[in-house]
Amino acid sequence: MSIQEPKLLVRRRPRSAARSPGGAETADQRRERIARVAAPLFLKKGYDNVSIDEIIGLVGGSKATIYTWFGGKEGLFEAVVRQKCRDVVMAIHVDTTGSLDAQLTEIGHSFLAMVLSPPILEFHRLMVSIGRTFPEIGRLFYETGPASAYSMVAEWIAKQQKDGRIIEEDPYRLAVLFLDMLIGEHQLSWLTGMPRAARRDKMDETVRLAVSIFLRGCAMPAWVLARGSTVSPPS
Repeated sequence: MSIQEPKLLVRRRPRSAARSPGGAETADQRRERIARVAAPLFLKKGYDNVSIDEIIGLVGGSKATIYTWFGGKEGLFEAVVRQKCRDVVMAIHVDTTGSLDAQLTEIGHSFLAMVLSPPILEFHRLMVSIGRTFPEIGRLFYETGPASAYSMVAEWIAKQQKDGRIIEEDPYRLAVLFLDMLIGEHQLSWLTGMPRAARRDKMDETVRLAVSIFLRGCAMPAWVLARGSTVSPPS
């Protein structure tokens, strides 16, 4: 596959796409709609087993439509990958108000709920299966999906560090550690056909423990916050 170097996703919730005068569908909206409709077909059958004719049967139009808007099936699949990854990243609820525990818990719940939703689990399974055959699509998935999610949480951590609430370590590495604590057991159980771990109570407990462990190791000690300094604790 020929895939251009992707750009990181904008880390803010997008406003509703503007419609052209008269309410007609814009070019961006049409591309988004076509990719959204075609996605379940790729998830169900895999990339190789989907034909242009099947796609047209779902989205309408003609082959010219797909080639005009995407350059062919490869370009449409790239659009699906970007769209699914954006869905995950934009679902993460990041706030900069309230206690660290409350903010981090909200990040954890929103991230885990989206990552463990059936469409995203099927999407992840597809990416794992074709990553070796199509390394560029694997790179696209990683950079617009996991790497963007890590970067979004790292931005939140950096803000907390600036405010003196989290210790000075690489915010990106801290974000990786936190998000990976959340998904490991649950995601792997689904990908291997054993989804018993991904029950709501277990997911809630995972978030609670991950937040507790992360803050225990990374939150600035209370005595430091009280002093407004980073000197060694009193003996």
